[in-house]
Amino acid sequence: MLRFVLLAVCAAQELHILSKVPETVQVHWLPGGDAKSHPSGELEPAGEEASSFIINTYAGHSFRFQAGTLSSKPVTHSGGAYDLVKLSPGAAALTAELVTADQLHSLVGEMYSHCRERDSGYIKCCHDFLNKSRGIPPFFADKYMNAFSPHRLMPRVAGRGDFKDSKSHIHNLDDDGYGGSLPPDEMVVLNNMPIPVELHWAYAADASDLASDTAVHDTTLITDVGSKSFVRITGHPGQSFLAVAQHTRQPVSKTALFRYPSELFVVMISESSSGKDAKPDVAIWDQDELKIILSEFAKKCGDRSHEEQSFMECLKQTSSFPPALTALWFQLLWTSLQHWRHCVYLPDTAPLRHITLELHDGSGRNRSVKAQVLREKPFVVGIAGFATAEECKELITSQELETEDLAMAFITGGAHSKSRRTLTRNLYPTHEAPGSIFAKLYTRFFQAARGASGYDLWPEGQEPVNWLHYKPGYEYRPHCDGGCGYDPVTLGARVASSLLYCNVAEQGGSTIFTKDTTKFTPAKGDFLFFAYKHDPDFMSMHAACPVLKGVKSTATQWYREGVSADYTWEHVQDLGQSHSPEL
Repeated sequence: MLRFVLLAVCAAQELHILSKVPETVQVHWLPGGDAKSHPSGELEPAGEEASSFIINTYAGHSFRFQAGTLSSKPVTHSGGAYDLVKLSPGAAALTAELVTADQLHSLVGEMYSHCRERDSGYIKCCHDFLNKSRGIPPFFADKYMNAFSPHRLMPRVAGRGDFKDSKSHIHNLDDDGYGGSLPPDEMVVLNNMPIPVELHWAYAADASDLASDTAVHDTTLITDVGSKSFVRITGHPGQSFLAVAQHTRQPVSKTALFRYPSELFVVMISESSSGKDAKPDVAIWDQDELKIILSEFAKKCGDRSHEEQSFMECLKQTSSFPPALTALWFQLLWTSLQHWRHCVYLPDTAPLRHITLELHDGSGRNRSVKAQVLREKPFVVGIAGFATAEECKELITSQELETEDLAMAFITGGAHSKSRRTLTRNLYPTHEAPGSIFAKLYTRFFQAARGASGYDLWPEGQEPVNWLHYKPGYEYRPHCDGGCGYDPVTLGARVASSLLYCNVAEQGGSTIFTKDTTKFTPAKGDFLFFAYKHDPDFMSMHAACPVLKGVKSTATQWYREGVSADYTWEHVQDLGQSHSPEL
């Protein structure tokens, strides 16, 4: 008999209990350790069939079971969708065997391998297998099959085409909010071989290390991929696939087993360049790598980038990918030809004039520096050598920014955005000693900002410094830091931004302003300041161009006018849309 006890509202996990004990078993919840317990129900005495019980609970909750004078050791829920406890009587205690969700998942995988070739009686085979191997009754078996069966996660064919196709075969793309679409989350397998290949799902490799000798009989055929054609597959991150030569039923090469990481992922199977009898080559590119290789193809056509049709024809002929996919991927990964041209092909903006600023030199004195005015309205200023290489190194070391605890950047509300591909961490200068390198640079930020703009900008009440780290392929698509287009800006809103570049890319990584051709490619230690207190035409919209080689790191400060220790940036609505008086 099943009895249900709800221990927590909206609990997400279940603990399943099977008892072979011929007496009534009391279930005790242990919220504070074994010393304290709360009765949570009971299992009826087992007869020919085990009695069963379900508890809705949370990860980490512990339970103990008692029948008369016999008691079990505590068991703790692992946190998976389902855990199973099997109770049996012993001489001095109850035996409580815990089968975790991961173990149930593996068991269902074994069940699938055992029963999947059955033309009929598949469900009965599954029930029999789980009952004989673990004594699991059909009611629980159906739950585990629905939750863990490979069929539930079966990859699907989303489309296909051949290398000569002129159409992209991709629809329903997500927009990134700035007029450019984002690539779909899918795997594209291109067969550049003169023979067809099969694509198999290596479901057995999902929870184990990949091995190049994975047997075909441990896989499920998803689809065939004809010669000089491609197929688009939607799957789940972490799923593994095997490319099999159709005529031999063997993996096409030692690298034919690959795992789908997520996002857009491309696999190319080609004839080996090592000789006639060598096995085919299998090359893979993730979304960021694909962005970089497409840019390399595009550079060969850069002199045509002023005319889109001519450029795209050149790009399709230059690329090693099918023409339709080349054109589509370039548009999706680079937003537009104009964006690529601005980032990669156009030169940096020449300064219009120079201004002199007095900046803290780190030893208590000021030094005069020349700043380059790159644009007058709204103001954009670059300062070469704002910080020394040693100061940047000391900042990175003191804030432990070389560690791995940087997280993918998020947008308002805590969600991640594909348009903002960068790692980040907030830095809080108020916690720093006055003589620290961070405090010195922070003071210098505000000196430069006041001197360049004339705005009333001071450290008190400001947002933390945002450290951004860009790996190859990472970028920040066109965006505004403040209330782009608001004129005038409300009190406490963002009015300007600055970036200190402490690591610079070997290629790529420029900062561009997308409404005109303003472009700044930094050297290490350079500083860029731009204002948008009056920006009705959205001229402050800017982007961090993709890093093509190396890495880039910036310490970014957003400046708010009108904040103080008592009225901080946290008192102002998102990006400064406050109800306070106007500046």
